[in-house]
Amino acid sequence: MSTTNILAGCAASTILLSRYTHYTAITTFVLLTSLALTCKVLYHLILWPKLLSPTRHLPGPSNHSLLMGNFSIIREMQSGAPEAIWMRTIPNSGLLRYLGIFNIEQIFPTTPEVLKEVLHTKSYSFIKPPLVARNIGSILGKKGLLFAEGEEHKVQRKLLLPAFSHAHIKGLVPGFWSKGVEMTEKVVEVVRSSRDGAGDGGEEGVVVQMGRWFSLVTLDIIGSCGFGYEFRALESASISGSSNIEDNSGSELAGAYNTISNMGGPSRFVAMLSMIFPFRLVRSLPLKRTRDFERAASTIRRVTAQIIAAKKSTLATSPEDSESGDILSIMLKSNAYTGPDGECSMRDQMMTFLAAGHETTATSMIWAIHVLSLPENRHIQSRLRSEIHAAFPSGLPTTVIYDQISSLKYLSQITSEVLRLYPPVGVTPRVAAEDTSLNGAFIPKGTTIILSPFAINRSVALWGADAEEFRPERWASREDGAAAVESNYGFLTFLAGPRGCIGNVFAKVELKCLLAVTIGRFEFSQDGKREVVIKAGITSKPQGGIPVSVKEVVWG
Repeated sequence: MSTTNILAGCAASTILLSRYTHYTAITTFVLLTSLALTCKVLYHLILWPKLLSPTRHLPGPSNHSLLMGNFSIIREMQSGAPEAIWMRTIPNSGLLRYLGIFNIEQIFPTTPEVLKEVLHTKSYSFIKPPLVARNIGSILGKKGLLFAEGEEHKVQRKLLLPAFSHAHIKGLVPGFWSKGVEMTEKVVEVVRSSRDGAGDGGEEGVVVQMGRWFSLVTLDIIGSCGFGYEFRALESASISGSSNIEDNSGSELAGAYNTISNMGGPSRFVAMLSMIFPFRLVRSLPLKRTRDFERAASTIRRVTAQIIAAKKSTLATSPEDSESGDILSIMLKSNAYTGPDGECSMRDQMMTFLAAGHETTATSMIWAIHVLSLPENRHIQSRLRSEIHAAFPSGLPTTVIYDQISSLKYLSQITSEVLRLYPPVGVTPRVAAEDTSLNGAFIPKGTTIILSPFAINRSVALWGADAEEFRPERWASREDGAAAVESNYGFLTFLAGPRGCIGNVFAKVELKCLLAVTIGRFEFSQDGKREVVIKAGITSKPQGGIPVSVKEVVWG
């Protein structure tokens, strides 16, 4: 029963009881409402999850908290890590159950067969949680492809598919590469400036926080290759003579995303309040974090609106641009986004691809450089550099084509292994939109389903005893470069099925280009002793970044 219905029932009861009690009507209403709401809270917090839920018999970890379930371990570990431990240590036939904050039930599918039910067979029966849409929809676009459901999602996906076709992405490779080269030129400036300032002769590397550069280059790529618009984030990035880039560097849009990234997403305190009180009320609280978040979101909305207006003008005045196959051109030419509502939907669609199209790849690059710079993996970095230099013996090329990148087999194996071991999003939730079942177990409407790429990608049952190890060679077992895993649902970095990531090919090819040009030009190292703490947020990134020693290498 909703809170509104409870209040209405208490009001009616107050009227009926008014002649039989000496309390005033207001006092009676308050007492009845307090009793009813207390009963409702106790029912949802204790009675339902612990005594009445039809899923309570599913296997799962024990918990000793009366109200907070397994939240203590979830809070302490990185996203997806608790699920990975439970999947490995608790016998199950495809489903695990645990309790989150306020004893909210979480059902975790652990086998490809059950994942196929969620992601393919019944994909539209499990929707994105409304709370997630409210919390991050202001930066990811509430009406974009990410949060669209049912027929609306099918229509949007069909419309946008041409922009993500294999043939179209092949033509984007020169753009990916040129932006990567531009980024490395900036990093060269940082290295040389810092080295000269220290009076170093060049033998030692310079410590650089590479994450910000990866964020800038991927933003430029989604702008030029995704929307046909130049953000010039790299071009406007300033070098101050130190090994770090100034916080205010890059475009206005880059600054907004940097603000959000540094926050690590909405705080747990705000998220908890959002579960109890209306989100509009929570968002209006005078918290600095909330104000900064809303200011950044406002900047993103304003800039995307400006980009749409500029693109409209370009298409109207330049007929040759009407053949462009970028995301924004396709939306404008489709006539599916007309009127004020259409403009708002198109803006949200852009916000979806801006965030998903640059932050995830930037995160993957951070993890790639991290794992390749570890002492135990330097030989892998060296072998990859040798492959890149052998493919381009005349030095760093100014441009490349798709076939040249796809011929680098070891590069492909490494990027796939990075994406497996370090998925940018460790956990993604769904909610049952109707009463349904999974693996024969009844799943009531409103039950939360937890999909964990982090856990599934490290499953010993799927990937073998060395599932936790970084071993690119595991991807060389088949001629097509596919992993030696039996099911399409054993590698969940891009999810799968009708709701799988539409931009997965775009992201893979972009990552290959950026990693090739970066490893080709620099040698990265670290001692591996620094504890890596994962920052909670939209993507799973290291808190404080991962500073690595960067040294220019002689090509060839």
